[in-house]
Formats: sequence, structure tokens, C-alpha cells
Amino acid sequence: MMKSGGTLRLGRDEMIRLDGDVAGRVVSCREGILWLTQAGTPGDHLVRAGESFSIDRTGLVLISALMDSVCAVSGGKSNLAGFNWPYLAFRRMALRFEAARKSLLA
Repeated sequence: MMKSGGTLRLGRDEMIRLDGDVAGRVVSCREGILWLTQAGTPGDHLVRAGESFSIDRTGLVLISALMDSVCAVSGGKSNLAGFNWPYLAFRRMALRFEAARKSLLA
């Protein structure tokens, strides 16, 4: 993950997390495709280049790049941290990412 002037560059399969009081923040995808998972909500969200997602509640939000991506997180305090996730702990999520990548990039 590289920070550059308010934007974050994420490599394919790289993940970041937002935690705590994140309600009201907006995740904007400038390049690539992002996969967002928000704790306490059913389903996940795909955010493509030019699209944004508004976080509507507090708690954990995981943001993963399905391909090399550039994104920005605006609003609220910045408690963004790099997050390397162990495959076995999130095996189901990894399988969902791969299925989505295949269907989107095929």
C-alpha cells in the first residue's frame, strides 16, 4: 500500500481496514475495482473506477483490491491501517474474491 496525496495505491489482493467510528466516510475508487465488506451488513459491495461507497455505520470495514487500484477515503478521522490477512482465517472471503475477479475480468 502506498499513500500519495490523499490517495492509496493497492496492489491486487492487498487489503486495508477501517475500524471504529467510520460512519460518514466515503470510499472512492479512482482506478481498478474494490471489494468492500462492512461488519453487520448482509452482502458485500463492489466499487469500480469512478464510483464511491458511503459507510453508514460504525465498525469494521475491509477494503480489498480485486486488481491494482487507487482509492481515497474521505470524511472522519483517519485510522486507516495496512492489514495483511491470513488466508485460513478468511478462507471464505478469499474464495468469494476469486469468484468475483473471474466473473468481472473474464
